Amino acid sequence: MLSAMSEAPPAPFRLEVDSDNIVWLIFDTPGSRANVLGAPALDSLQNCLTELESRIATGYPVAVVLWSAKRDSFIVGADIKEIAAVDDAEDGREKSAQVQRVFRRLEQLAVPTIAAIDGICLGGGAELALACDWRIGSDSPRTRLGLPEVRLGLIPGFGGSVRLPRLIGMRRSLSMILTAKSISAKTALDYGLLDRMLPAEGFRTAVAATVADIVLRRITPGEPRRSLWDRLLEGTTYGRHLIFSKARARVEETSGGHYPAPMTAIDVVAESIQLPLEDALAREAEAAGRLAATSVCKNLVRVFNLGQAAKKALPAEVAGEAVEVGKVAVIGAGVMGGGIAELLAAHDIPVILKDIDPRALDAGLRHANDLLRQAAKRGIFSAAAARRKAALIQGTLAYDSFEDVDFVIEAIIERLPVKKVVLREAEQALPEHAVFATNTSALSVTKLSAGSGRPGQVVGMHFFNPVHKMPLVEIIRTDTSSTAAAATAFRLAKRLGKTPVLVADRTGFIVNRLLAPYLNEAGFLLEDGADVAEIDGALTEFGMPMGPCRLLDEVGFDIVEHVAQEMVRAFGERMRPSRALGILTSEGRLGKKNKRGFYSYSRRGASVDRNTVRSLSFGAAAAGSVAPDDIVDRCLLPSVNEAMHALEDGVASGAGDVDLAMVMGAGFPPFRGGMLAWADRRGAGAVRDRLIELQERHGERFAPAPALNRAADEGGALAAV
Repeated sequence: MLSAMSEAPPAPFRLEVDSDNIVWLIFDTPGSRANVLGAPALDSLQNCLTELESRIATGYPVAVVLWSAKRDSFIVGADIKEIAAVDDAEDGREKSAQVQRVFRRLEQLAVPTIAAIDGICLGGGAELALACDWRIGSDSPRTRLGLPEVRLGLIPGFGGSVRLPRLIGMRRSLSMILTAKSISAKTALDYGLLDRMLPAEGFRTAVAATVADIVLRRITPGEPRRSLWDRLLEGTTYGRHLIFSKARARVEETSGGHYPAPMTAIDVVAESIQLPLEDALAREAEAAGRLAATSVCKNLVRVFNLGQAAKKALPAEVAGEAVEVGKVAVIGAGVMGGGIAELLAAHDIPVILKDIDPRALDAGLRHANDLLRQAAKRGIFSAAAARRKAALIQGTLAYDSFEDVDFVIEAIIERLPVKKVVLREAEQALPEHAVFATNTSALSVTKLSAGSGRPGQVVGMHFFNPVHKMPLVEIIRTDTSSTAAAATAFRLAKRLGKTPVLVADRTGFIVNRLLAPYLNEAGFLLEDGADVAEIDGALTEFGMPMGPCRLLDEVGFDIVEHVAQEMVRAFGERMRPSRALGILTSEGRLGKKNKRGFYSYSRRGASVDRNTVRSLSFGAAAAGSVAPDDIVDRCLLPSVNEAMHALEDGVASGAGDVDLAMVMGAGFPPFRGGMLAWADRRGAGAVRDRLIELQERHGERFAPAPALNRAADEGGALAAV
């Protein structure tokens, strides 16, 4: 009996020949919305190149066009799973060299090769385009080119670190590689990265006509528009030395020496720019392989994968219940409200900004407009686009225009009775389907929704300040929140370019709950004689973007004190803060907002305020300085411990969400892979032993959580909980 044979899936690359004898090398990854350069795609590309080499040898085709069959997407990059699977430096070097050899075959075809880029072109996709003779881009706003590898602890390793500087110059190349930011088609054209930019409408037809002109030599490749200064710098030994020394100084200042990829990228560009191409590619492959095997790369890939998984956290059937959001109202025109309004408008969503105070409303509108103008200056969109987006924000002192609002984000003062009043007022003006999201950092969304006429429509949506920079949004669903309301909030967060993490309605959610013991311990360290500079220095050396004392200044002592009260009510003595914060707030110190905190602030920067230090003189209790390792353990291990309490409470679906939230919402250093992943490298048993030691010396706030004890007893991994 013959068994049925299943048809093999279509190959990622295929060849199509048009009537003008132009071959279209079409990339269409089966079953995916985007093209990824993984092993199957590269094997398929090799097969197509073999056929092309044979055809060209017989006299046709006249040109090859690299084309994506995916809408609004060219190639999004390499396969992250394959990067994570690199075993050692030699394995990484060989894999990089293999891809380089494939791209060289494309580069060496004896007919013009043209990359036709309509949509996202990143990483390995950009490097493949660089191996073509020509690059033509569409003028679609979705067309962006970039080399984001340093975000994963890598450098462009498929030829990008070598070809890009030779094409557009060293300074611009280093900017693209070191910032990992993508650029628009217009900027790419100015740089010389694109040779032509054509209308997105009818792009394929326009590309075909341009290729015909290329074949007939009616046009020549575009030239980068370099300034005289750039030409002088890059054309002299001294100028090149200046470019690379300044780049190294910037990297050292921003990375703290924790991220090897940016410095390696500078070295590769500097060393390979004058080498023969094959030697330069070999240098690039060696460096790329070495980086791929580092723990930093593995940890950054872990964080990236956690972010990707978070965005897919809703099952399709749940996501399908989300309501389409056409118009949003933001209630409260403070810094958060103005920032949220700007974020919505920046993503072309009409928004009403409401407040009860005309002066506050004017300030909120100015704040939103200022952010849009700043975004235009950074090249995120044009000045004309910034004006158009600003026009999407309408200010109001009443609820009259709420009848067609689909979604409300309330961002007023953190006082539950006031929020309840606003909720009831808003519901009277809103249509039945509208979702009400409170932007609270610690208050109970369940208690808020208890005063609602439609509790199923109430959720939490916790943004982080500054809104336009912080990537995390905690989506809080209560026991009464409908699936549709939670799904709508989740989808809106993704639409705004944020990473949403679903959390249960427990005090402090994830980030603030885990930050509380971190910030509290800074006060206890001060009581024990540690200096502000010592505390913050130890944590910034660890990799935190700022130490706990500076963070307290940034957040504001009044807000921290309010959140602390909520934490103590919910979790008892392990969350009780030291005396330090109470002493400072009693003196009217609020932190940076009134320039009276742990630091003093001026145009020259911030420095420790010695008056604050004198206010915190604890006399005999202050026994002298504390070792940096003790500072790190005392501040961070209680947060690890609290994470285990939180997971047992069901705050998050797993340890991955905790790690992602702390990286994106609290600035836990990504190169360490997440807080629980960092703790796991010490081992659950070692973490418990250290907590017990600290408990014996400093009190019950260090008592190991039951879940941590179980992990230690069973030899389990904290990051796998």
